[in-house]
Amino acid sequence: MTHEQEGLARHFLGTAALAGAFDFSMEPVYREAALIAFHFHWSRRECLSLSRRERRVWLEEIRRINQEIARSMKGKGR
Repeated sequence: MTHEQEGLARHFLGTAALAGAFDFSMEPVYREAALIAFHFHWSRRECLSLSRRERRVWLEEIRRINQEIARSMKGKGR
């Protein structure tokens, strides 16, 4: 792995990924970025520039928002 690839892996997947226990596929990153882009209408560049930690924070916020919406919909007969 080149120094540049190592830096990208650290940014997108977190430091633990460098221990070799994780898949270096970008597919999970793209999936997370797509979900964030869909919910917040952010650009691809904005979403892909987020660190792993930042993506996880926003994904947790999306989960919380969706749970809140689901709870509010229960009382409306849907």
